[in-house]
Amino acid sequence: MPTPDPRSVVHQILADYRQMAARHHVALKEHCDAEGVMDGEFDDYQETRRVTALESDEKLETFIRLLSDAFGLPDDRPVTVLGADNVQFQVTPGRLDATARAAFTQGQCHAFARAVAETTGWPIVVLADRECADDYDSCGMGNAVADGLCICQLSHLAAVRPDDGYLIDADGAHDPQNVGPEERFDIVPMSPALWKLVDTHPTWRDADMPVARSMVDPLLDLLGEPTGTQNAQVAA
Repeated sequence: MPTPDPRSVVHQILADYRQMAARHHVALKEHCDAEGVMDGEFDDYQETRRVTALESDEKLETFIRLLSDAFGLPDDRPVTVLGADNVQFQVTPGRLDATARAAFTQGQCHAFARAVAETTGWPIVVLADRECADDYDSCGMGNAVADGLCICQLSHLAAVRPDDGYLIDADGAHDPQNVGPEERFDIVPMSPALWKLVDTHPTWRDADMPVARSMVDPLLDLLGEPTGTQNAQVAA
């Protein structure tokens, strides 16, 4: 896929934003008098504000994605990566250090596994707890189950290196025979249904693919595997 021209991307974002801002201005002004004071039904005004705010949020996400694709992420300063339990990790893109490993094993393992699979074509598996957590209120409910597994059983995602079957995550390569020394986990291939569950259930974070992708070459280089761009840094 060709790299988008950054100048064109910025100009398109500016044009889209101005168009949206103009529509929102007109919509809100319909609830105001000539002096700009709200004189209509307050509930109607609040609903219009809610709708415009939702559209603004969606547009912002799109703009950030377009800018990231056009310019890439900064490699000279950290960006925030959201992990499990709302922990925020300050991760420098392309630097596979202890913080990055923590972020992509503690809440963003699904992003890292996907990024590795994109580069290598390797399959992805999930380490599934054999029993549900006792304190999970919706365990067994319809939208929390896929392929016979409850969302609370999905513990960790990893890619599988075909040559030896080792599990590959941000911490490196792991012999599947050593996973779960107390036989706590089953290793289950990811399916479209399980991916949908991970992607839509609120207990899992949105996959931070831009940062995850920047970590793949450093890991593959560390493992002695062929890499793509070779433009990132491995750090202890």
